[in-house]
Amino acid sequence: MASSFTTILSHIGSFFKSFFDKALPIAKAIEPVIDVALPGIAGLYTATVALVTNAEMTATAAGSQAGTGPQKLAMVISALTPIATQYFKDQGITVEESHITNWVNAVVASLNAIPAPTPTTPAPALAA
Repeated sequence: MASSFTTILSHIGSFFKSFFDKALPIAKAIEPVIDVALPGIAGLYTATVALVTNAEMTATAAGSQAGTGPQKLAMVISALTPIATQYFKDQGITVEESHITNWVNAVVASLNAIPAPTPTTPAPALAA
């Protein structure tokens, strides 16, 4: 499963700013749909998207975006575990770290379903 995480984040890395500028609003926009399918889980989904975004930006800022999928996955799981554990506890569900890992990979897969943005050429400046 870590390779799935590595693959998506490596793909997104070169486009991370424009991708996440679009992914976070999309994640927020689909919260109502997620809440219909799985009531109450939209907040956990959005928190996971934010943590994935943070892991990617941290790696990119450090100049180590490529080849760090397992480290980024570990970073997300570490930050998400208390949030997810509490969420599922409130639902009467006991989870293990493998469940949280599967959740993170599923959220990353959902982000992967969003097409990567196409780089755009800035419009030429208008003459005054």
